[in-house]
Amino acid sequence: MLLEADHRAGGTLHVSSGHMSGAASQLQAQRGIADDAQAHYDDVMRISKGTATPDLLRLATRHAGSTIDWLMASGFEMGPECPVIAYSHEPYRVARTYWGTHKGLSILKVLQPLLDDAVKDGLVDLRLNTRLVDLQPGSQGQGWTATCGGAADQYEVNAKNVVLATGGYGGNPQLFSRLTGGYPLLSPAPACADGSGLELGLALGGQVRNSDVYLPTVAGVPDQAGGHYVNWDRRSNLTPQHRKPWEIYVTVQGERFVAEDDPSPDARERALKRQPQLAFWVVFDEAIFAQAPCLFTGTDKSEVLARFGTHLAYQRADTLDGLAAACGMDAPTLQRTVAQYNTAVAQGKDLLGRTHLPAPIAQGPFYAIRHQGVTLRCWAGLEVDASLRVVGRNGEPMKGLYAVGEILGGAAMSGDSFASGMSITPALTFGRLLGSDWLNWQNA
Repeated sequence: MLLEADHRAGGTLHVSSGHMSGAASQLQAQRGIADDAQAHYDDVMRISKGTATPDLLRLATRHAGSTIDWLMASGFEMGPECPVIAYSHEPYRVARTYWGTHKGLSILKVLQPLLDDAVKDGLVDLRLNTRLVDLQPGSQGQGWTATCGGAADQYEVNAKNVVLATGGYGGNPQLFSRLTGGYPLLSPAPACADGSGLELGLALGGQVRNSDVYLPTVAGVPDQAGGHYVNWDRRSNLTPQHRKPWEIYVTVQGERFVAEDDPSPDARERALKRQPQLAFWVVFDEAIFAQAPCLFTGTDKSEVLARFGTHLAYQRADTLDGLAAACGMDAPTLQRTVAQYNTAVAQGKDLLGRTHLPAPIAQGPFYAIRHQGVTLRCWAGLEVDASLRVVGRNGEPMKGLYAVGEILGGAAMSGDSFASGMSITPALTFGRLLGSDWLNWQNA
């Protein structure tokens, strides 16, 4: 039986960019790329500075390449440029990142027919719009009793094994704040990503790991002022390898805090994490707005211009002092910051080490767009053992209770960092392992 809280299967594949990673794939071999699981493991440990969970990372990297091969054999429409070295997060040393021609939907395009066939053949009982309301040990400690449904139509199901694959908590600002030490939430996650499966696991005696870990992605603008949702398909393009920055990034007081074109995503992410409320303003002038490529993907400049005056994150003024007042910045600080940057442009040397210095910020009107760190995957999650069994607070695994996917927390796979493709690929890989003979010999 497959319970799905949403009205459709697929979860965050509907909004994900679908980045995956795997070593020793057939596609790598065809492209002449030498790679293996140990190199993948070592690369993630390098990026995470040794903070990823070793046993789970070893399991994921050992089988990731075969997951990529399985997708390809199942008709996955791979991006023609893949595999690549991706720069949206700290890059690998070799090309082992993949994505489909339609982002996360390319993965769903493979999975959905397999699920449909299993349902049609009576192998899977799929129940959409159905929640796991409660979970308790079965009678005499055998199996589990699951309470399913809604407030008016609840029923119980007995199961020998239960797999919690309920995703993260990126749609639940209150739980997010509690599990990340008070950081604010801005996420493209759907509302059904509410962490209810994680809370059920904790109520059964499970334990959270990595609640002390958090790192934001740089960065986004909420769709609605004060909201926690961002449309990631129409995000700001702040990756310098994809779009060189013409603007400057300043704190809520009006000071620059990072070299905007620093090639290290990790450096830019950690600089942002030090900012109050994970917030900063992207500042530019009329000449830059006219000359630079559009700041937002999937958007033209007329759409951006229309947001000024209608969205509180978008501010415009004829003078820098007026812009500072509109944004709540300190006017002398912003004036000094812009003057120092303009001097750097004129001299070709920036105090923060920025090298792309295309134009000064000198021609009014002046613009500022308030950005905030984005959460693309949740960091904390249930602790499991090397067999993916949920571990209780007594340190013992719970018989017949497993967890896979984002409910394990993103830090399990990449520690206090981002490692490309280490969210979706482990989720697919661990699900395939649980559905195979792997568990039999793993627990023999």
